[in-house]
Amino acid sequence: MPTQEQEPDLNIEALSDQALNARLNITDWNSDPHFITTEQLSRLFRRAREANDQNRLGIFSRALSKRILRLAKTFALKSHIYPINFSDLDQAAEEISLYVWECLMTRPKDASFAEQFFGQLFKRRALDFQKRLMAKKRKYQVSLDAMDHSPDDEDPEKTVQEIAALRDEKKPEEILALKQEHAIVAARLQNILTSEEYSVFLMLYVEDMMVKDIAIALEVTPRTINNYKNEALKKIKQEFQK
Repeated sequence: MPTQEQEPDLNIEALSDQALNARLNITDWNSDPHFITTEQLSRLFRRAREANDQNRLGIFSRALSKRILRLAKTFALKSHIYPINFSDLDQAAEEISLYVWECLMTRPKDASFAEQFFGQLFKRRALDFQKRLMAKKRKYQVSLDAMDHSPDDEDPEKTVQEIAALRDEKKPEEILALKQEHAIVAARLQNILTSEEYSVFLMLYVEDMMVKDIAIALEVTPRTINNYKNEALKKIKQEFQK
């Protein structure tokens, strides 16, 4: 880490967007006094989130996503997650990064620790991801055929696509930032969804599980899962239309 005294958060927040982006693009962490550490970037992200400053939240989110992706790519190579578990290095890095983002957004202690020792926090959660991946591979070795979708599924699926706002032409860090914003939305939804609806929502759109897999895990019918999903998405529509 840089040895020079860290610049106050308020000084960085006072920069114009152009100047801020220029500072965030500095990569010489060892000798450039204008380098913003990932620990401070985590804190700036939190402050923007608490202030509901959507513009700065987007800037800090994209910058933090870039750094997490770089760490994730290195971890994927060193741990051999790529090419053993993923045939594409970028995909492996994105999956690891998204899990780290989820931990940062849903675990206050992780977020606080990241503001002091981001590298350590990343390594711990990346190892957690690796363990979860191994467990998931063992549990779901047999792929299941995609179930038939009822007509009622069409609009909810379209709604989720709009909320996620993912586009193939986006850069990896932009895609990750958008997914992270989706995670923020998911955290807010805990206040409006039942526990069953929220669990199904997370398994579908965070864990990327199939409806049939969720039904087996929860010991209910696929129709019940679809009912939970549709009800959750209806509430999501209402929330975003306020």
